[in-house]
Amino acid sequence: MENPLIIGDALKRNAAKYPLKIAVRDCLREVTYRELNDRVNRLANSLLSRGIHKNDPVALLVGNRIEHLEIVFALAKIGALAIPLDVKWRALEMASTLRSFKPVLLFAESGCLGEFSAAKKQEAALHSISTAVVDEDSYKALIENSKREEPEVEVGESDPFMVLITSGTTGFPKGCVSSQRTYVLHCINNAIEKGLGVHDRALLSSPIYFNHGRSYTLGMLYFGATVFMHSHFDPKEVLSTIERERITYLGAVPTMCERLLQVQKTARYDTGSLRCLAITGGKVHPTVLEDLKKYITSNIYRTYASTDSGQMAISKPCDIENKPLSAGRPVWCVDLRIVDENGASVRVGEVGEIICKSPLATQGYYENPQATAASFRNGWFYTGDLGYFDEDGYLYLSGRKKDMIKSGGVSVYPMEVESVLYSHPNVLEAAVIGVPDSDWGEAVKAVVVLQDDAPDAESELIAFCKQRLAGYKVPKSVEVVPSLPHTETGKVAKEKLKLLLAPDEKGPV
Repeated sequence: MENPLIIGDALKRNAAKYPLKIAVRDCLREVTYRELNDRVNRLANSLLSRGIHKNDPVALLVGNRIEHLEIVFALAKIGALAIPLDVKWRALEMASTLRSFKPVLLFAESGCLGEFSAAKKQEAALHSISTAVVDEDSYKALIENSKREEPEVEVGESDPFMVLITSGTTGFPKGCVSSQRTYVLHCINNAIEKGLGVHDRALLSSPIYFNHGRSYTLGMLYFGATVFMHSHFDPKEVLSTIERERITYLGAVPTMCERLLQVQKTARYDTGSLRCLAITGGKVHPTVLEDLKKYITSNIYRTYASTDSGQMAISKPCDIENKPLSAGRPVWCVDLRIVDENGASVRVGEVGEIICKSPLATQGYYENPQATAASFRNGWFYTGDLGYFDEDGYLYLSGRKKDMIKSGGVSVYPMEVESVLYSHPNVLEAAVIGVPDSDWGEAVKAVVVLQDDAPDAESELIAFCKQRLAGYKVPKSVEVVPSLPHTETGKVAKEKLKLLLAPDEKGPV
């Protein structure tokens, strides 16, 4: 095939097109496209000389730094399989995941070596994994003592490129396998739907080992943009960088947006350069959305996506004005359907499970055919999310299928109740869960975080819901808490919330 869709080819092209342009800058250094491609080639050839072959799994415990990108592109150029891991993992999580994926090599920052050593004590099989320490002279030697020519490996667009980890790590983790072609299509999708391109100056402050940050970062480099990398999220530093570097693209999750607003409402950094604030990872409070438009930018793009499926729908700035509660319309290359328990399409306005057929979706779960068969049926990915389409083709989300509450035999969709609670001026954040009830099977319970200085008013919130919801949807109880637990991507961790509220593992909440 001529000109196959290969991730590494983009770096080679950009080194020729934009040799002196800054490709990436982190807190320690910056590299041009020519320098980045040279270093990637040196690392790729070094790995080949050390016996790393095409399709070999290679894990990364490397955070937001240029070396992470060098390793990923080097592996892409030799056809090895990259497996990025969370640098904050402890020994138990490392042991479980590394046992499952069996990498032949682990790149690790020196700060991760202690937990890795502890993991090896728990899992004897990990002793066979070779390690390359990124912070030491050994990594420098990998780069410097090798040739800079393009590695002589034939890589096809259907070859696997990366494993994206998508579930818990104390049991058998699920790893979404993404091919070279699939990941290039992710880049193209971002260009089509959000205008991502060579003109952009993008800021990454969310973890690169999660797909949200990694997806647009690799997309920026695919098209020849410049990426600024922060080691961690600091709202003041993010806003300062936007102003100083005239950042055009920022990716964020809802909790990051809220923290940015806390600073921006008083400091007022110049954010006029932003042409795209891309938000994913959960619901954005309506008042937060309005404040973002007022204080930061009106160029807001909200995406509905998952690691398994890729991006499925997008709400653009004009959609936010006309359909503020929707998740937008399906992206250009994706087919979405809403189906009932039997897999039959439901009517417009009727809630069902969202299923997806997409070239952006994973090719399956790494060495886990049972999980693949459970999620993919006849080419359709079953998301586990509930939602509906309106008459204009806009998608609305109703929550996770597993979170749906059955109260007295009637279905209650937590997101609908949460939307009402979010509209109360005293509510900062809300989560609705089902709790055991002897009369109803499950009762609707709201757990809320109030705005600063707001009085505790559980009865007022219940009355507020009664005015806006059918009786069976109204929370039977409201609990005020100082904060809600979140996942790394900003979503409320409802299973963890249920455990935190339970007096013991078996007792009622």
